[in-house]
Amino acid sequence: MNNQIATLGIRIENFEKIPEVNALLHHFSDCIICRMGMPYEKRGIRLIHVVMDTPKKDAENLVQQLNTLNGIYSQIMFF
Repeated sequence: MNNQIATLGIRIENFEKIPEVNALLHHFSDCIICRMGMPYEKRGIRLIHVVMDTPKKDAENLVQQLNTLNGIYSQIMFF
């Protein structure tokens, strides 16, 4: 497999979906190098930043699954 370094940003507006977000991230835990979560109280959201070393299609699959959750928005960039 041809792995790439990817950085993933996740914005959580629907806090009820946090367990589902965590379950998806756990499913991809073998590929995750670093994960940092932070509340942004001023806007009433949570942010998660994830760095991965994974095949591009797997990272894109994770983003697609996250973006199907109501109130969850994610975007990925590859290096």
